[in-house]
Amino acid sequence: MDEHLEDLELLKQRVSRFTRQLDQIAARHPGVALLRTIPGVGTRTAEAFVAWVDDARRFARTSQIGDYFGLVPRQDASARRNHLGHITKDGPGCVRQLLVEAAWQGIRRSGVIRAKYEQFRRGDKERTKKAIVATAHWLARVMLSMLRSGEVWRQAE
Repeated sequence: MDEHLEDLELLKQRVSRFTRQLDQIAARHPGVALLRTIPGVGTRTAEAFVAWVDDARRFARTSQIGDYFGLVPRQDASARRNHLGHITKDGPGCVRQLLVEAAWQGIRRSGVIRAKYEQFRRGDKERTKKAIVATAHWLARVMLSMLRSGEVWRQAE
């Protein structure tokens, strides 16, 4: 057991060292600093988003970011039938998870994000999961727009 505790301590030290290195890199990146102005978006979320998006201009429309991160529903359509299912889960799952967590944190910290979440939820507790994914999708579109324009988060929209 002592060996495992020593291994655990070494791993904690390595994680701490890598975290400090990532923080130094993030402090120098203008896109990360820009995205961190959004309530609920932390350093790791901003880093992951910037890393996966790379160049914000490669997306013709901001709505394409939802497809890229798998935050849009699957569509099964034929003739007059159109069925929307669960999200596609395309793209990096880690960024999708970070965006959902950022959406939850944003709901707690920002009236604007909370209002958007409530709009998606439509007062129905059964729609909580759909609403949080829709909020994460909206947040990704906002983040992409911010990277394109260079503007910081504005609380009053």
